[in-house]
Amino acid sequence: MFNSIVSLVYGAEIVTSLYVSPHARRLYSPYLLDGSLLWLAILAAVLNIVPAKLIGKVNLRRLLFHHYVYGFLASSISLLLVAFFAPAQLFLLLMPSLGFHAISLQNMPVYAALFFVYGGLTLVIDDIGDVSWRFARFLDRLGTTARKSGRALQTLHLFSALMSMYILTCGLLWCLENSAQLAGFPLQAAYHAVFLSSLLVTSVSGLKAVEEGLWFLHKKYDLAWNVHA
Repeated sequence: MFNSIVSLVYGAEIVTSLYVSPHARRLYSPYLLDGSLLWLAILAAVLNIVPAKLIGKVNLRRLLFHHYVYGFLASSISLLLVAFFAPAQLFLLLMPSLGFHAISLQNMPVYAALFFVYGGLTLVIDDIGDVSWRFARFLDRLGTTARKSGRALQTLHLFSALMSMYILTCGLLWCLENSAQLAGFPLQAAYHAVFLSSLLVTSVSGLKAVEEGLWFLHKKYDLAWNVHA
């Protein structure tokens, strides 16, 4: 789920750049046919979020509060610290690649805060069914609708996961071809490493969800997030 958020943010940033800079369309050229295909990687990340709850085998016990409380605190405190100590760097939360163009490592504390922002958001999403019983019922209805459209979602998930794997392959080939150039810009190399690593997990997670048929699960294994008493 955390990886899905990372893939979603990085993919959305690159797709946004397609409409700002014409050079962005040459991403991983000549291997990647069109940068707009990243929309499918974003779709795969979104579709991974629901099955991620079912694939995950970790059952964290509560300590005093629901997990979403800790998630909200982690995200909000991290945001407040960045806003107070480095307000000019807040844009990195939505466009993390911009910080990789810097020569020094001065943005590393901001990226550490970014980790806690995304991590807190992961806890909130994972435990969102406990926010209110009305929202829990909405998730139940959403899960029922998803099961009725299971075949279409399964096909869409498979296609988007395969396209994510294709983009990953193009990125790896491009990095190998330009390895000498990336060696002189280690922060840019780190950006591609983070993005391609997230694509790898996104692709594998999507294919695993399709293989296990998680969109066809019986009601007792509802696709909606678990509702705790």
